[in-house]
Amino acid sequence: MLIKNIKLENIRSYVKEEVSFPEGIILLSGDIGSGKTTLLLAIEFALFGITRGEVSGSALLRNGCDSGSVTLSLIINNKEIFIKRFLKRSTIGVNQGSCYLTIDDVTKELTPNELKQRVLELLNYPNEYLTKKSMIYRYTIYTPQDEMKSILLNDKSLRLETLRKVFNIDKYKRIVENSKVLVYELKSKKREYAAFIYDLEDKKVKLDSMKSELFIINDKLKQSNRKLNINTKELLDKKLLIKAHEDNISKLKNIKMDIEIILSKIKYKEEHKNKISLSLRDLVYQINILSIAVNIDFDIVSLKNSINDINSDILKKELYFKDITKRLTELSTKKQHSESIKNKVLTLDNCPMCEQQVNHNHKIFISDRESKIIENISNELVNLSKSESLIEQGIIKLKKDLEALRIKEKEYSIVLLKKEDLVNKNLLKEQINNDFLIIEKELSELNSSKLLLEKEVSSLISIEQLYEIEKEALDFLQNNQRVIEIEKVKLEKDLESSNRFIEDLTLEIALKEKKKQKLTYYISLQDWIEQFFNPLMVNIERKVMLKLHTDFNALFQKWFSSLMNIDTIKVRLDEEFTPIIDQNGFDTEYENLSGGEKTACALAYRLSLNQIINSLLSSINANDLIILDEPTDGFSSDQLDRMRPVLEELDMK
Repeated sequence: MLIKNIKLENIRSYVKEEVSFPEGIILLSGDIGSGKTTLLLAIEFALFGITRGEVSGSALLRNGCDSGSVTLSLIINNKEIFIKRFLKRSTIGVNQGSCYLTIDDVTKELTPNELKQRVLELLNYPNEYLTKKSMIYRYTIYTPQDEMKSILLNDKSLRLETLRKVFNIDKYKRIVENSKVLVYELKSKKREYAAFIYDLEDKKVKLDSMKSELFIINDKLKQSNRKLNINTKELLDKKLLIKAHEDNISKLKNIKMDIEIILSKIKYKEEHKNKISLSLRDLVYQINILSIAVNIDFDIVSLKNSINDINSDILKKELYFKDITKRLTELSTKKQHSESIKNKVLTLDNCPMCEQQVNHNHKIFISDRESKIIENISNELVNLSKSESLIEQGIIKLKKDLEALRIKEKEYSIVLLKKEDLVNKNLLKEQINNDFLIIEKELSELNSSKLLLEKEVSSLISIEQLYEIEKEALDFLQNNQRVIEIEKVKLEKDLESSNRFIEDLTLEIALKEKKKQKLTYYISLQDWIEQFFNPLMVNIERKVMLKLHTDFNALFQKWFSSLMNIDTIKVRLDEEFTPIIDQNGFDTEYENLSGGEKTACALAYRLSLNQIINSLLSSINANDLIILDEPTDGFSSDQLDRMRPVLEELDMK
């Protein structure tokens, strides 16, 4: 990996800046706070994003700004790559926004985690580092200035644990720890399986016993089936015989029912015959009475003419009566009018027409005139009243005569009806006589049929007794059938239950056998892990650590010697990778060294660590880059001169 260019916008002390990095050794020089470390942190942010405890958004985003960005240009495996990350300030803090990755002019928008994943893939870092701190990057490429000496000042166990993680040697420890967890699980499984199979032999004995019982049940079931077949055949034969008896009994019942019907018909016919006899006797009596009643002569023509003449006279008299009544009404009206005039004129003073005064003579004249009119009308009314009374009496007499003639006419109609009734009754008498003969014939036929059916009943009467006997035999066979079927069902249930129990027991035994095999396997696996695998892992780790320690110690001595170039101070590593300083033949503590000596020791340790990791992880695409943050703090001018050959010997691009 080669860094070509970086663009900063609102990142710490930079408002907007672009810095290019040519190939070769590059020195960033400036006063305190000029932004040297900012560039290094920005590069790490562009690659891995915000990392808790290492690179925070609030530490990168410029104070007073709501957003910022870092754009990094790289060359990895001859591919030109651009990475751009954004920072945004919100009420909950500074967070990352969307990110962009451009490879060979193809740009993709990614989430911060997706971009980190792609960077790890491009650098060929193991995937397990996606959720971890950028430990390999911090120990192989870039170490902040305040962390250069921290690895030497840390607790021995912490330093050794850190180096194991950096060297990826802790995997052997994890393997051993995991194997211990596995062994614990194996022991648990062994206890579980041992408890599961403790009754395996008892189950096998029980299975053999159940198979013997199953053989006995099968034999009993076969016997039961044979008995059932025999009883079923007998039952079928008996049912056929009873069916024949039932058919005869049904026939007998039908015959008896037919006899009942015939007796009912005979009874009905006898009753009907008696009713006809009575009806015939009554009819003969009525015919004799009618024959006497119709023997009367009538002159119906003369009778009808008399009725018509009287009707004509009544009509004429009624018309004349109406005229007299009308005339009487008119005369009464005139009389009342004259009386009214007479009464009025006597009391009248002025004429209502001419309004002249009426004299007394004129009143007398008019009164006399009206009195004469009244007298004449009264005489005529008396005469007309007498005539009206005479006519009314004549009409009453004529109506009485007419009523007598009408009675004679009705008597004649009654005689005609009786004659017609006599004819009908004679016809009915003939019909009843015929019906009587038919009923007597039918009665004779019914009695003959009854005799025949009674003979047939007497021939079938013994069938009922046979049917009762056979029915008792059938009931016995049916009861026996039920007993056998119940026995068979019980045996079948026992058989089914035994089969199911044997099947379950067989499956349980098979499962226990499998568990037994697994138990054997777990025992051997536990022995193999404890006696072979774990010691092997410990041995591999020891040998790997020994090889790393040898190489690390040689490089550490080499780089320290190159930086110090004095024989009075020598360094080496103990078994826990702790630097041991030999000063004039005596071991001294790291804290007792001068500033330049401490820096030289830390830098030598740092460079040795870099080369060891690069040799272990040779596939990482970052072996040609190293970033040293103030590596010469406290160096003398002579030590500074020795940095050039050291850097040249590193041979990094």
